[in-house]
Amino acid sequence: MGRKGRKGKGAAAGGSAGMKEATLVRVSKALEDFRASNAEVYTFEPDISKQERAAIHEMCRKMGMISKSSGNGERRRLSVYKRKQKRGPELEQGPSYLGFSEEARHVLQDLFMHYPPGDADLSGDVDQSSSDKAANIKWRTDNAFCRPAMSKLDITKKVEMLASKINGSEQLRKVMEDRTKLPISSFKDVITSTLENHQVVLISGQTGCGKTTQVPQYILDHMWGKGESCKIICTQPRRISAISVAERISAERGEAVGDTVGYKIRLESKGGKNSSVLFCTNGVLLRLLIGRGTNASKARNQKRSLDDAVLGITHIIVDEIHERDRFSDFMLTILRDLLPLYPHLRMVLMSATIDAERFSQYFNGCSVIQVPGFTYPVKTFYLEDVLSILQSAGDNHLTSHKTEGSVLTHDFKSSMDDSINLALVNDEFDPLLELISAEQNTEVYNYQHSETGITPLMVFAMKGQLGDVCMLLSFGVDCSAQDHDGKSALDWAQQENQQEVCEVIKKHMECSSEKSTEDNELLNKYLASINPEHIDTLLIERLLRKICVDSNEGAILVFLPGWEDISQTRERLFASPFFQDSSRFLVLSLHSMIPSSEQKKVFKRPPVGVRKIILSTNIAETAVTIDDVVFVIDSGRMKEKSYDPYNNVSTLHASWVSKASARQREGRAGRCQPGTCYHLYSRFRASSLPDYQIPEIKRMPIEELCLQDLGALTQDEQLTELGEKLGSLPVHPSTTKMLLFAILMNCLDPALTLACAADYRDPFVLPVAPDERKRAAAAKVELASLYGGFSDQLAVVAAFDFWRHAKDRGQDSQFCAKYFVSSNIMNMLSSMRKQLQNELSQRGFVPADASACSLNSKDPGKMLPPRKNARKSVLETASGAKVRLHPHSCNFNLSFSKSSGNPLLIYDEITRVMKMRKILVRMKLRKAHWYSTKKRLCLHLTALFQLLLIGGSGLTLRLWMLLKYTA
Repeated sequence: MGRKGRKGKGAAAGGSAGMKEATLVRVSKALEDFRASNAEVYTFEPDISKQERAAIHEMCRKMGMISKSSGNGERRRLSVYKRKQKRGPELEQGPSYLGFSEEARHVLQDLFMHYPPGDADLSGDVDQSSSDKAANIKWRTDNAFCRPAMSKLDITKKVEMLASKINGSEQLRKVMEDRTKLPISSFKDVITSTLENHQVVLISGQTGCGKTTQVPQYILDHMWGKGESCKIICTQPRRISAISVAERISAERGEAVGDTVGYKIRLESKGGKNSSVLFCTNGVLLRLLIGRGTNASKARNQKRSLDDAVLGITHIIVDEIHERDRFSDFMLTILRDLLPLYPHLRMVLMSATIDAERFSQYFNGCSVIQVPGFTYPVKTFYLEDVLSILQSAGDNHLTSHKTEGSVLTHDFKSSMDDSINLALVNDEFDPLLELISAEQNTEVYNYQHSETGITPLMVFAMKGQLGDVCMLLSFGVDCSAQDHDGKSALDWAQQENQQEVCEVIKKHMECSSEKSTEDNELLNKYLASINPEHIDTLLIERLLRKICVDSNEGAILVFLPGWEDISQTRERLFASPFFQDSSRFLVLSLHSMIPSSEQKKVFKRPPVGVRKIILSTNIAETAVTIDDVVFVIDSGRMKEKSYDPYNNVSTLHASWVSKASARQREGRAGRCQPGTCYHLYSRFRASSLPDYQIPEIKRMPIEELCLQDLGALTQDEQLTELGEKLGSLPVHPSTTKMLLFAILMNCLDPALTLACAADYRDPFVLPVAPDERKRAAAAKVELASLYGGFSDQLAVVAAFDFWRHAKDRGQDSQFCAKYFVSSNIMNMLSSMRKQLQNELSQRGFVPADASACSLNSKDPGKMLPPRKNARKSVLETASGAKVRLHPHSCNFNLSFSKSSGNPLLIYDEITRVMKMRKILVRMKLRKAHWYSTKKRLCLHLTALFQLLLIGGSGLTLRLWMLLKYTA
């Protein structure tokens, strides 16, 4: 294959780019199935071409597997193997335990002689009382989930006030009228009565039925109608959904958000114990459920459960359960076990696309309510259509195309049946033509009689209505449709000897076949010229321009995999003279990392004459309605994080969406008015998409949920005292452990910064221009050097500390511009630090004034730097994987000579970057001080402390000697 001679860029452009789409889909599925299986080897069939063989090699590298070709000629085979974890002889011998030197033992003996522990210290009573105190503070202060203390008189006043607002406001009356028109409104009594008699109800409601905004209000009004207060917790997978839905419901009730309806997300909340409906993210509710305690002492847990916040909750609504994120899946397992302990609790599961039977069985055959949805007609285009549209740039592609998505009512279907019967029996065609003209969409054009399966085209064909036949053909009617006897419109025309009609239908079918062939040739040429794994921003820019030329109004929603693709598309648009006019175009981004205030801008309508273009991830796929969206561009891709247990590598890559997600994206264009959706993948690719996405809990390491490796669980899976502490803070358990060590070592302040940056994101901005990228990299290195150098983490700490000082002087903007730091992220980190410090204080870990826990934070301790005049190093992990430093690391350009010794490298995460086909690590670099005494490997005490703080539950040093210590 000549892999060594291949340039990186050329490989990215080649590989799977030249493979036929059908073959690419088949090979990808085979490799995915093999990786998920227990098999150790998979061998491809011998008839694959050299190009396909090269593409498979590249795909295997991206997936972290080994591929080898063997044999010659017809016997040549390509086999794929899973990587096996390498273990050196030192690891096979077991861990070497760290012990104290004689000098250290004397120091400790002297310490205990001068400051002996008291009886309380030895008995552990102090620790237990501190733990109980922290727990009591936790439950007493967390009142957002408490049931409102409302009497029947208070409830009556609330109901009367709501009625008065509606009667006095024409706008609210219009809102109430619109609510009654939603498909779910006819199921109001069914939902409330079912909840009265069953603890769990599953609502499978199609897009647009109104379940997200109406079900909480139905339950609230029902409870108030009985004179009872309630606490309804509604979970959403994303922050923006929780906020936007809470605001929408509050507006429908004529209230400000935070009154009857509130929300609670990280660092932001409105409403509290006085709110009857509270929206939150899945993670917030999961933390509440875990926080109630599931530790070793079951008797103590039962006692605590009587005082926990779950008792104050009357209803839990879990929305969008089809997304199957790890928080919702784990939360559902906990809730299923909790339901018998809380007989008063009612739970509603909701989703638009769901395997209802599977979830119903999981909850012991719970009741399922199927609610039809309503969406306006949506025109659908696929990649072959888009290419054809852009090729014929002079035509307006929006004037005619097939329309999908409308749902015909029972009455309309009955009218269609009667009209078809009249046309067949009495030759009365006007009623049928009127219905076709009234509802201009493919559901009507291709409607089949409920008993016979005869379509309008068949009626006009057998009756010789040539003009009406031509009209339906121009609408894109399906000529291949067959009735219940297996006859098509052409068959009926031939049977009734309608020769002229036969000729017209045959010619139309031939033209359609030729057009289809031309489209496929154009599609194959396009796919051969690009890498289907990458987002074609040029195609998106051309399509956006075409939409804007062919239509006058309507927002455009573009679904992209991640922030990098959003940034590249923005840059592409701003570089185009057509989109540079800010008086005509408003380009917005929607991403989970964008502050809530920025996210809300996408919901506002732009001024007249301004086209709004929204570049979004799948955050806009569900539970978020942007009511002026008319056009949707679906890249068909989404960012998905997976985990390779063979290499202990996390992989963040763009994967194909599921059919369920594709339907959701398409529906975004038809929520509030007729729209158009452009899928930037072929019809063949659409048919090969999986029905649903793989649940996140199956493709991610779940140490956030399973804590045994961190010392939080005993061997018999009982929660330890450390486990209680690790689960009590709203950050990753490993981060919590770092904070606890930082408190012990008196360096809490920088640890708070690192904890928040790890949980959110680092504050450094990556510019687009090459010269600015170099300046940004130099600025990051400069910041790191202020606190010892050669550390990405210390660069973050330094950036925050000096930004904080600059902010106190009113110079934070200048600081951010100079060091390429995001002001929004810095403010977010500052807020998170305050919240996290408050959490530590409330749980008894630190006093109210935590400055006493940061006495050593100003002395990070410099390490000896590596030499810069030596070769760059390829690093090898304990598993044998070859890795390189991430280009964004401030240590990227460092190199080491043989004489400089072996540096100690401490990293946060190993990530495989697909585009670069390399495994990269974001690292913290340390230079260890070694010296040899009687052939034993020793460390200076300062270096050892740093290792103990950061190393996790064990350390691997030089020649892969495994060191273990007690936490």
